[in-house]
Amino acid sequence: MIPVRLKLKNFLPYRGEMPLLTFEGIHLACISGDNGAGKTSIIDAMTWALWGKSRLRSKASGDDDLITQGESETAVTFDFRAGDGQVYRVERRRTKPKRSAGAGHSELSLFLVSGEEVTNISGSILSETAAKITSLLRLDYETFINSAYLRQGEADHFTELTPNKRKEVLGTILNLDIYEQLSDSAKARADQAVAAKKMLTDSIGLEQTKLAQEPEIEAALAAATQDSAGAEAGLKEKQAVLDELKRTRQLVESQRQALGQAEAGVREITGDLTRRQAELAANSQRITQYRLVIAEKPAIEAGYAGFQAAVKRNTEFSQKLMTLRQFDGQAKTLEAAVSAALNDARSTRVHWQTKFDELAARAAELPKLKAALSSLAAELAQLAVKEKHLDGLATAIQQLKTEDARIEAETASLRKQLAENDSKAKLLADSSEAACPVCETELSQDRLTTVLHKYHSDKAAIQERLDSLSASAQANELKRRQLTQELDAGATLKAERTRLTNLDARLGRDIEEAEKAAGRLPEGEKHLADLNRKIETGDFAPEERRRLAELEAQIKQVGYDTEEHRRTSETLAELEPFDRKHRELAEAEKLLAADEQARLGIEASIGELNKRLAAREQEAAELRAKLAELPVVDDAALQEAERLVAELKQQATAATRTTGVLQQNLAQLQELKKDIAAKTAEIRRQAETESIYRDLKKYFGRDGIQAALIDNAIPRMEAEANQLLARMTDNRMSLKLELQRLTRKGETTETFDIKVSDELGTRDYDLFSGGEAFRINFALRLALSRLLADRTGAPLRTLIIDEGFGTQDAAGIDKLKEAIAGIQDQFDCILVITHIEEFKDAFPARIEVCKTADGSSIQVNYN
Repeated sequence: MIPVRLKLKNFLPYRGEMPLLTFEGIHLACISGDNGAGKTSIIDAMTWALWGKSRLRSKASGDDDLITQGESETAVTFDFRAGDGQVYRVERRRTKPKRSAGAGHSELSLFLVSGEEVTNISGSILSETAAKITSLLRLDYETFINSAYLRQGEADHFTELTPNKRKEVLGTILNLDIYEQLSDSAKARADQAVAAKKMLTDSIGLEQTKLAQEPEIEAALAAATQDSAGAEAGLKEKQAVLDELKRTRQLVESQRQALGQAEAGVREITGDLTRRQAELAANSQRITQYRLVIAEKPAIEAGYAGFQAAVKRNTEFSQKLMTLRQFDGQAKTLEAAVSAALNDARSTRVHWQTKFDELAARAAELPKLKAALSSLAAELAQLAVKEKHLDGLATAIQQLKTEDARIEAETASLRKQLAENDSKAKLLADSSEAACPVCETELSQDRLTTVLHKYHSDKAAIQERLDSLSASAQANELKRRQLTQELDAGATLKAERTRLTNLDARLGRDIEEAEKAAGRLPEGEKHLADLNRKIETGDFAPEERRRLAELEAQIKQVGYDTEEHRRTSETLAELEPFDRKHRELAEAEKLLAADEQARLGIEASIGELNKRLAAREQEAAELRAKLAELPVVDDAALQEAERLVAELKQQATAATRTTGVLQQNLAQLQELKKDIAAKTAEIRRQAETESIYRDLKKYFGRDGIQAALIDNAIPRMEAEANQLLARMTDNRMSLKLELQRLTRKGETTETFDIKVSDELGTRDYDLFSGGEAFRINFALRLALSRLLADRTGAPLRTLIIDEGFGTQDAAGIDKLKEAIAGIQDQFDCILVITHIEEFKDAFPARIEVCKTADGSSIQVNYN
């Protein structure tokens, strides 16, 4: 992974959207700035974008803690170049929950960047996108911080791990997980083969038990075949007897059905004859009634003429009444509209009078508001002078804090030098031999005294400088307290500024509204005068008034007489029966001739029915005579024959079914023999498979290929670390990585110990501290980085070093500079985070971080 571009928004100390930070053209650079300015946050942004983890996120806190204080969301866009040479872009966003009990929202996107073209290659869900990013990088977050990233305060992260954890980190770098997975997969396949063998063996045992039944099934099949043949012969004999009985019974039934049909015909014709005779009687009665109605024809026609005249006059009166009611409804509607218009005019006048009164009151306030605005301007001018003085106090306090940080860093370095001086002086004072315990050079008594005197002299000079620094710090603290008290005393100015600013804005709005109100007063007076004139003169709803006058004239022209309408209705009720008699007369004249003609047809039909009845009665008598001549079939004999046939059919069917089942059982036993042979062959194949995968599990396991790869990597890692360690210590120190050691019982056990040799001998890493321990950590971490970078398929070409140089003296820092310069060709990008001034000039590029009241900012400079 090589950084290309980085863009931040509300991430830790970086508030708002920061300008794009580009790493293109940067090979070796330092990230510098005051403590707490946000140097390490730049690296945190990279790791959070790639893996969703950072110094904070990897502990107990969550993504919401990465958002700048007071903001609701953060976003990081990071472009990097992967091992395939392509540039990829990761965008990760986090939004805080809107409610305290709610859940926040996270987004992660991955893009392929080719020139100006950007292609989205994200997964369908966030976890799929994260897996794609890890696949491109070919390493996870834990491997990254244990190799390529020396984090602040964690330079000893790898060396402080237990031996087993060190092996796990090395195994991850060497990608040994794939072999562990292969070993587990081989074991699972071997276990599957064992389970398959057991299942096949059990199945064969069950099938062989079934084969033992074959002789018994063959004997049962012979007996069932004999029983089936006997049942079929008896069934054929009894079926012939039953068929003859059924034919005789069918002939008798046929004759009975024919007799029943003849007798039904007699009954049907008799019924038809009865109905036709009833129709003849009804027809004669209707003809008599029709002739009686026709005899009253002159009186009926005279009464019906009077009825029609009364209907016509009553209809005319009803139409006039309907018209009158319509006019009344329209008049009421128009009267309501005129009344509503008068009410609207009065309401509008009240509304405009209220508005006019409000405008007059607002306009009267204008002189008072302008005077208040002039007084406020003078107060704001006095406040600006006070605020300028407080800004100067804040700047002075910040300068004192910067000086305190410098004094604190120098004091820590001097105290560390003082401790090392005391340690070396104690070694010389306690030494019983005439040799230097540090460099093993033989020392005379005079030389020993001179060296001790120099140590005591150096200690006095250091202590004098520490006292001077302490006095300066105390003076700064006193001055800073005085300035802080003065600054705190003016803290209320901000609230006063807010109050005066809000008051200024409110007065401006009030003056603007008062001026508008004064300008609208003439318009209001004119509108009120116009409304009063319309109400007094009745100048409203003119159309409704005109239409109402027209309706009153139309109502007079209708001419409706209520009494005359009543008398006409009474006459109509008296003559109404003639309407029914007139319809009866018309019907009688129409139907009389038809009924007389129908009577002739009914009389002819009755004669025909009498002839058909005589023929049907003769046919029924002949069928009774034939039925008496046929033999009688006994129901008991027929039922007994049917019972015997049914029993023989059941016996034949059961015998056939038993034969089929036994034949099928024998066929299944033949298939079982074939299945047993196939399963026996499969058992042999599964045994071979088990043997193969047991061997593969051993080869892929920790004692196989994995152990060989680690054994091959250790010498390379030792050589890389010792090359750097020799350069930083003038060949005084070297280390060795031991993978095995003897226990107290004399047995060999697996381990991952770090042994370090110097002029005092070979010791465990844990016995070194301070600057020497840092050099060991630095050498091992860079060796891990080289191992990870050179591993096949691992696209790591970036090294990040965060602080850790405070334990080094001037000579140690020079050696570190030389070491970093010596490895710069092995990486495409090296970033070193530091606040040590003398260390910054060693880099051709500087990424400077500055902390301000509005958040930190970033600037790139070149030496």
